[in-house]
Amino acid sequence: MKKLTVAIILSSVISAPAFSGAYVETREAYNTASDLNEVILRAGYNFDMGAGLMFTNAYNVGRWDEIKHSYNEIEGWYPLFKPTDKLTIQPGGLINDNRDGSGGAVYLDINYKFIPSFNLTFRYRYNHSNYDTMDLNGDMNKNDTHEFANYWNFKLTDTLSYTFEPHYFQRINDYNSKNGKDHHWEITNKFSYKVDQNWMPYLELQWLDRWNYYNSEQYRIRLGVRYSF
Repeated sequence: MKKLTVAIILSSVISAPAFSGAYVETREAYNTASDLNEVILRAGYNFDMGAGLMFTNAYNVGRWDEIKHSYNEIEGWYPLFKPTDKLTIQPGGLINDNRDGSGGAVYLDINYKFIPSFNLTFRYRYNHSNYDTMDLNGDMNKNDTHEFANYWNFKLTDTLSYTFEPHYFQRINDYNSKNGKDHHWEITNKFSYKVDQNWMPYLELQWLDRWNYYNSEQYRIRLGVRYSF
C-alpha cells in the first residue's frame, strides 16, 4: 500500500511538464464537543495539466495552552484520463505519520463539469494504517476504512464559491468509530472567497457524527486562508 501511494505521488512530479503555481496556507480548527483546537501549515504545487502536490504539517494546540505535533502528510494527484472536456478520472494518494505510527491512502476521483458554475466529484478512498491497534475482540489488527465521498462544487459569483461534502466511512476490520458503530458520517459545508489573485480566505462548517466519549455530537469549525503565488 505504501509503495503504491509513493508511486502515485512521484508520478505527479515526473509526468508534469510545466509548473503552474504554488500556494501556502494556514488553517485553525475548533472542535465543539472536545473543546480542542488544531492548527495546520500547508504548502502546495499545482501543475498546468491539473496534477498537484500538497504538504501538510498539523499541530494540536488544545485550548490554546499547548503545542503538540499532530501529523505530517504528503499528498499527490494526477488527471489520468480525460475522455471529454467535461469528464476527468483522477487517481491520487497520500502518506502520513503521527505519534502512533505511519499510514496512507489511495483514492480515485471521477469529476464531471455540468456547467461552468457547477461540477461534481465522486471519490472512493482506502485509508490504511501501517501499525496495529487492539480491535473489539482484543486482537491486534489494522484499523483501515473505506471512504465514499462526493463534492458538489458551486461557483456562486466570480469571487464566492461553495462546496458541499458528505463523507461516509466504513470500518473494514472489527473496530468502531467514535459513535460506537462500524461506520460514521462527516459532512462539510465550505465557503471560499477570492479577494484577489493571491488571497483566498475560507470557512468550513462540519458535522463529525456523534462522539460517545463526550456524549455529544461533534461539530468542527475551520477558518483558513490561502495565499497563491
